[in-house]
Amino acid sequence: MTFHFGINIQKLPQDQFLDIADTVERSWGRIDAGEVDMIAGSGKDSTILSCLLKIREKYPEARFGFSQHVALAKGLSKIAEKGEILISEEVEKIVIDDFKVTCLGMLSIQGMTNEILVCRLEAPLKEIKYPDPKPLVPHISRRNQIESLEHHLTVSKALLVVCPTGGGKTVFIDELIEYWRDKRVTYRTACPSYMRGVTFQPITDLVGQMFELDGASSIEEKQKQVEQKLKDLNVADIATLYLTILDLLSLSDEESILAKIALKARVEVLTDTIAEVIKRRSWQMPVAVIAEDVENMDASSTAFMRQLMTKLIDENVCFVFCSYLSHTNLSGVQEFALSEIGKDDLSRLIEETVGESMVLPPTTPFHVLQYISLYNEEKLSFLYRQYRGETSIAGFALSYHNLKTIIRRRIEILPEDKKNLITNLAIAGMRILTSEFPLERENITLLDHFVKLGYLKQQRDHYVFTSPILHEELYELAANKKNMHLRFADYYARLAGHEEHAAFHCRMGENFRKAIEHLTNSARHAARKGAYESSIEYYNQALELCQRKRDAAELELVIALNEGLADLYRSLGEEDKALKYYKVVLDSYKEILKE
Repeated sequence: MTFHFGINIQKLPQDQFLDIADTVERSWGRIDAGEVDMIAGSGKDSTILSCLLKIREKYPEARFGFSQHVALAKGLSKIAEKGEILISEEVEKIVIDDFKVTCLGMLSIQGMTNEILVCRLEAPLKEIKYPDPKPLVPHISRRNQIESLEHHLTVSKALLVVCPTGGGKTVFIDELIEYWRDKRVTYRTACPSYMRGVTFQPITDLVGQMFELDGASSIEEKQKQVEQKLKDLNVADIATLYLTILDLLSLSDEESILAKIALKARVEVLTDTIAEVIKRRSWQMPVAVIAEDVENMDASSTAFMRQLMTKLIDENVCFVFCSYLSHTNLSGVQEFALSEIGKDDLSRLIEETVGESMVLPPTTPFHVLQYISLYNEEKLSFLYRQYRGETSIAGFALSYHNLKTIIRRRIEILPEDKKNLITNLAIAGMRILTSEFPLERENITLLDHFVKLGYLKQQRDHYVFTSPILHEELYELAANKKNMHLRFADYYARLAGHEEHAAFHCRMGENFRKAIEHLTNSARHAARKGAYESSIEYYNQALELCQRKRDAAELELVIALNEGLADLYRSLGEEDKALKYYKVVLDSYKEILKE
């Protein structure tokens, strides 16, 4: 049964009109039409009344009509006083047990020949039960796939979920975590393709969740939180584990405990520590470690994860990795192919969401979600123009364009200030941590606005772009990319522990001299943590830049890079490689002496 409502309210600015529309949508209703100073919509049952009560609290000047007939709902709103919700006779019979209702008698309604019985909705008689909010992102449930994945986990404790880009991996993981809410403790991280391979970023992200550090604002609070969690887990050697975790998370001001250990043994100490924490947590409840886009994981994190799986093989712990590639550097994992969602199901999703049937070409779930988002945004813009009396077109329709066109159109219709902000965020990275990002206070609230639009989603204490595809398009449309990269580079260069971010932005901003310096510092920072694979990679990136951009590298810096690599290989016991780089250093000094 469908119920209709009319909201008679004058001269709303667009943001307030959209706020009302969002409240209706989140209550499983729909805005169907706009007339001058009138918003008309519908819902599947009478619970949409709870939505009207919310709107009345925020907009007390509004007048409401509610009926099973659209014309009657609009007519009732026109004769209502400010703040009144008038209902028709058939609605009164349905809601009489839930609300106090006052009968106003037989009244004339504009456009109707006969008088009708009109009632006014008063205060609720009991606590209002609001419907569960409609998800911000519509999706097709893959419950059968989740059950299949659980079956695979009885055979292998480590699965690689494989699905093409845009196929719905992230939405599947969201549903999986919700399914596991009361069954498993889940720790989730992702490895973005933009600014990929930040040393131990996936590991530190997981460890931060294990110790619930999101709410702690100061280093001292985080230290206390780590200590308390270790005590709660009844860890025997708290001191060693405590200091090791502080080193990993860069929370210690004292001399690093890892620096005192042989280079190759540092990761062993770290994995032993994290394995002990996860193991003890799994004694309380089964644990799932989830990592998305593992094809972008840095080499040191990959090695770390391989060791972690080996150490926890006999514990109640499972690992779920995601990738669009069927082959990654993670060994000992079983492939789990995420089946495609059929075109009929995707067409049905469009029909249920926007109310229009459509025959789709070959497409992806992400493409469909972007179409639905654009459809809703364009339709609301159209309805607002109707509300303002600025259009005479009776209907609205939107063709199914290619993905790039849809995304670019979504960005194009954003107000200029919001467009500049979201594209600047795309330049900054895939993850936006407000405590470590140069964001003006008035713009922080806009992040939640972008969550509603589906550009971002909030995960614990940070925001992430909902898709690498969306992020890539936003980045391409950004203006002044070079200057923005240099601004971010300058900002991150002044933040301790952000050498890798500074190096990335310097490189993208073509300040190669600074990029080489930050890459060198990144290599040293990685080595201190025992991430020697990442350290070698950063040294090689710096040397490669020195060769390509000779005017950006002084000889002393090139010597320092070769000497750093030589020292690193010697610490690893690889004497032949160490001698190779020491020889380069020696030859360089000979050239200097000749001069």
